[in-house]
Amino acid sequence: MASKPKQRIALFSHPRTNSNMFTKLFQSQPDIVQHTYPFMPGYMWGPDRRLGYKTKEVEEMYATLKTNYDTLTTQQNLDDLERAFGETEAQGKIPLTKEHVCFMIQPKVIAKDLAEYSYPEYSLKPLVDHKFDIVATLNSDSGDSDLPTNPTFVPDRFMNTLTPIFIIRNPMRMIPSWYKNTSENFGATTKDSEWPFTATFHWCRILYDYYDDYFKAHPRSGYSTLPLVVDGDDLVLHTEDIMIQLCDLIHLDSSAVKYTWESGDPYNSWPAAAAPDDLKTPAVKKVVDAFGGNVARSTGVVRDAEKYAKPLVLEEERKKWEETWGKDVADDLVESVKKAMMDYDYMMQKRIRPSTK
Repeated sequence: MASKPKQRIALFSHPRTNSNMFTKLFQSQPDIVQHTYPFMPGYMWGPDRRLGYKTKEVEEMYATLKTNYDTLTTQQNLDDLERAFGETEAQGKIPLTKEHVCFMIQPKVIAKDLAEYSYPEYSLKPLVDHKFDIVATLNSDSGDSDLPTNPTFVPDRFMNTLTPIFIIRNPMRMIPSWYKNTSENFGATTKDSEWPFTATFHWCRILYDYYDDYFKAHPRSGYSTLPLVVDGDDLVLHTEDIMIQLCDLIHLDSSAVKYTWESGDPYNSWPAAAAPDDLKTPAVKKVVDAFGGNVARSTGVVRDAEKYAKPLVLEEERKKWEETWGKDVADDLVESVKKAMMDYDYMMQKRIRPSTK
């Protein structure tokens, strides 16, 4: 039998796309070691902090958390991820990382693409590729600081070693879910500068396009399709079907995937476990529970029959949003959904489709 191609798996996601469930399904793969959210803590709480929410709730959390992350620069994020990949491969395992794409995009790209919203350009020094994943060295001056051609701040050399899998979800589900969690936990509104930055699949699309162009120019032997796209709702409704197809495409044993698991504590998973003392604060525990509690406490994929009983209709969803949050918010959510739908529809055409039964 032919040897498996060496690979490094990257799940490129967006908040509220069922990405936590996705990583849960990969946990049953015996050869995979996960290194999730390498850049999000630095984005939110480190010295290169670029989180756009300036609310009382966020500033209070920052005052509590910043001592844990005061040395966690974006450069350190990259160095740590590269080291983790190198150590995982030295053990003969496959490294897997998951990150929300919006937390990886170059600030110059964000400011340019959101110019109509006067989005600020945050300061971020070009990262140096110390190649810790392939070179065991303590020389911090070694490496390459060439600006990447991909839309993230991560060097091309590292990005191009990855097997990219994007997970998206219908904006009529993603956007109100994102608003609910951020408004309840961060005091966020649809008027914040962070809203147009996060209420979109634009960043996923431009990274997808980068990889699409790259693999057309540099086909990877043994991989018929790269990059890959999975729809989060397909993953819920057709879990085994999608996972079997996906595993076949990236040379994993689909029979190893477990679709049930033991219930766990959301506060023991990354990035929550990175700040155990701080998690004693009610506000931080509430955030961890809001974004990871359901999957952590579950024992398998939860399929809400009523939720998926009929196709979504935007005007009907709008009425629900208005009843919950009022007309102004509902109007903003509708506008955001319409904009996000263009990129979503584009990527949906590329997705792994459920098999015809």
